[in-house]
Amino acid sequence: MKSNLLVCLILLLLPGSALWASPSFWGGANATPTPPGPPPIEQTEEPPAVQMATPTPVMIKSVIFPTATPTPLAGMVSKDSTTAALLSTIVPGLGQVYDGEPLRGLVFTALFGVGLWQTIDNLQLVPGTSTVKNEDAGELIGLGTLAVYGFGIQDASNEANNYNRRNNLALTFQLKPRSGAQLALRF
Repeated sequence: MKSNLLVCLILLLLPGSALWASPSFWGGANATPTPPGPPPIEQTEEPPAVQMATPTPVMIKSVIFPTATPTPLAGMVSKDSTTAALLSTIVPGLGQVYDGEPLRGLVFTALFGVGLWQTIDNLQLVPGTSTVKNEDAGELIGLGTLAVYGFGIQDASNEANNYNRRNNLALTFQLKPRSGAQLALRF
């Protein structure tokens, strides 16, 4: 390691090496000229009126875009929810047919019909005895049939309202209470 350092030092100090050439390069006739500095910039102050000016407000007319008012198609008639519910009360599924959902009406009619048939079949008397065929099953199926009947009436009414909303046949105000609002009654 010391020998390598010594060899480098001798090579640098020999006449004609880079160390000897550098003073004549930088200070001699071959020296690179130094580029001139940037030109001076004149700084002027703005008049006091410009310095203290405030922006003048500009009045612009506000643009109001009209909102599209949905209108029903020609020939469409709204469905009455009370009529739909009454029709489903008389014949289960008829209110759904009135609302324009015949497949749904058929499903409600079939469920009610099969449920009523099974209820009557399970609650009938066994011939020659005074006992019923299967009282527990008859009562459970009867409750299910009654639930289908009530749900069918409510569904017919809801579908009539949905039909009117979907086809823009109903006037809705969509009122929403403020957050934290409470209902109070005075006596």
